[in-house]
Parts: sequence; structure tokens; C-alpha cells
Amino acid sequence: MSAYAIADQRAGLRLLGSGLPALDSEVARLAAFLDRANWDAPSRCAEWSVHDVVAHLASGELYNDACLRDDLARLGHWDDDEQYNVEHVRRRRGLSHAMVHAEWLRRSTSVHDRWRAMAQDTPIPTGVGPYSLGMQVWHIASEYATHADDIEVPVPPCARASRLAWRVAFSRYALRERAVPVEIVEREGGFQVSGAGESLCLAPAEFVDAVSARFFAGDGGLLGLLRVLVTT
Repeated sequence: MSAYAIADQRAGLRLLGSGLPALDSEVARLAAFLDRANWDAPSRCAEWSVHDVVAHLASGELYNDACLRDDLARLGHWDDDEQYNVEHVRRRRGLSHAMVHAEWLRRSTSVHDRWRAMAQDTPIPTGVGPYSLGMQVWHIASEYATHADDIEVPVPPCARASRLAWRVAFSRYALRERAVPVEIVEREGGFQVSGAGESLCLAPAEFVDAVSARFFAGDGGLLGLLRVLVTT
């Protein structure tokens, strides 16, 4: 049984449409960036370099491939996603940048090509049970966007508004999907977010960062609500 209702996922697809164009844009920008990147540079992810972030994306595509093959058992047993992520990054630290780059390109190309050939409302097996392919695509597009920002992949000015728009829309869906106990009211220039006995105003980019666990505030009171918002 899925942790999330297929009917809700299909409603999300009707709301958001196909996530393939967003994913393709993120992958294209990342691929161009990596051709000239400093792979040893630090990222916004604590203790991870650019090399580590790409290693994480490669292992994510390994998971996506296993979902398509209905063979998650071949990945072994993991207590949670964090353990899987940390261990797979560790395994790839001894590999050259070129090897990690090649693995990511090979796996992402293979998986995404198969996604394009499938109906977006197809249920696929995942670690949380059957899940709509189209919403899985949106989750991965969001993950790519978050990690692209982590390693400072440049986004051309002409693409920033549309990118932020879909990231806000997906973030709002992710909160609903996971039944995060917050109230969100659109205000001029952003959102009024209330929950956990607190309230704060967030600009659209801050809202996306908060949902992606990338918004950092020094006020301990605000951190309580920000922890509630995190869906990743």
C-alpha cells in the first residue's frame, strides 16, 4: 500500500502538468556547468563537495532505475533515505571526478529516457509503495533544482521567473501531500505561513528554500516552524 493516495497524486498532476520540461532544463544546466566546474569546491550541503553532490545524484538515479525495474531489493536494506544517501556518497569519494560524472550521465540519461516513454499517471513501485510516475518526476526535478542551487549552477535571467513559479507550486503540493500542519496565505510579495504556534512571512524563494531545508534563520523560535515546513 502506498504512503500517499494515488488519487491525490493524479490531482497533483492535473494541477502541475508534466514535470519533464522542468527536469530536462535542470539536467541540461547541470550538465553544462559540470563541464567546467571545480569539483572539489564546497557546496551548500554540509560537508559535501560538488563531487559529493553529483555522487548523490548518481545514486538517486540508481534508485530510480530500481523503481522502474521493480527491483528495490537489489539496493539492499537501509534504515532510511539519509543512510542510503550518506553511504552512497561515501562509496564514490574514492572515484575520480570523471568516473562520477560518467555514472551520473549514464544513469540519468537511461532513466529519464524511459520516463519520457511512459504515461505520466503510471503507478511505479517506490520505497513508499506505488507512486505516480509523473509526481516522481516532479520530486526529482525539485531535487535537481535544490542541488543545482547547492553548487551554484547559474540560471539565466530569462528562466528565473518560470523556474521559481514551478518550484513554489510544487512546494505547496509537497506540503499538502505530506499533510504538513501549516496554513499558507498568499500575501503581496510572498506567503504568510502559520503553524506550530508561530507565524512568519516568506518571500517565494525563501518559501521554496524552507520546504527544501535550505532556509536558515538565527531565531530559535522561527526554526521550530521552519522544521515543520521541511518535506525533504
